[in-house]
Amino acid sequence: MKKKRINKRKAQGAETKQRIYDIAEKLFAERDSTDVSVQDITDEAGITKGAFYVHFDSKDALIALLLADYAARADAEYKTFLETLPSDTPAPEALLALIEKIADVLVGTIGCENMKKTYQMLLAGTTGPDAVKGYNRELYTLLNGILEKGIQRGEFKSILTAETLSRHFVMAFRGLTYEWCIRHPEFDLKQQAVDHFKLLLQGILADK
Repeated sequence: MKKKRINKRKAQGAETKQRIYDIAEKLFAERDSTDVSVQDITDEAGITKGAFYVHFDSKDALIALLLADYAARADAEYKTFLETLPSDTPAPEALLALIEKIADVLVGTIGCENMKKTYQMLLAGTTGPDAVKGYNRELYTLLNGILEKGIQRGEFKSILTAETLSRHFVMAFRGLTYEWCIRHPEFDLKQQAVDHFKLLLQGILADK
């Protein structure tokens, strides 16, 4: 009987945590995260502030979790996409295909406004270090894998390691995404990303 009560409390706790998460996600989509308070979230959820802090240390901790989940879902989509490419796809083609896919996800799924909010939170220091800006995301592993394969096949030449190159490519895409945010809607992220990365690839393509 005691075990059943414990399991019931755990289930209720998990349900409450998910409700807080879902409501916060909705409110952050509607308003700037700085304009959404813990009180707003608990009022919408119909719980006390004490119940909120049972599950999250702070609003910033909740935001960090949301961003980490968004990044994880996007990375899973990128990985699935790459797995659909033929194994003999040249590394330069695979990299450009991934760049196009990233742009499609940012434009069609995440959206410019959400990216603006993400940058605001990153600049304010309200996200966990690995939520978006860390270098241990699956996306970086995917980029590194393409570059490593290209180097091994003799398609790329570089005095830099694949890991170092992947970081430079990530920084380049971040710059493009920032440009998209400040110049939206006239800035075509996908086309600009493809054009920019074609230029970058020229610097590491092996001589034919």
